[in-house]
Amino acid sequence: MRRGYLYAMLLSIPILLLLVAWQAGRYDELANEAKLLEDRQEAWVQENKKLEAGIRVLSSKERADSLAEGLGLKRASPDRSLRVIVQPRGGRGGAHD
Repeated sequence: MRRGYLYAMLLSIPILLLLVAWQAGRYDELANEAKLLEDRQEAWVQENKKLEAGIRVLSSKERADSLAEGLGLKRASPDRSLRVIVQPRGGRGGAHD
């Protein structure tokens, strides 16, 4: 009976060592993948910051004014403006009441 326990223990040691080595390799793979994903995320964040800055520049009032000036456009005076008010359907004074 004691020999059976001794053989079981002797066989379990290499098996445990193999399991530890396998787990360490798996951990290393996952750590590398996590690092790769973090690097990709950081690249996306930086790209997003650049795009947001570009949007701010392109949508600035100063840029619109300089483009309009380059095209020979002028700001419309109030007497040349037309305001159209559209009432929602079923609203007061509509033709469908």
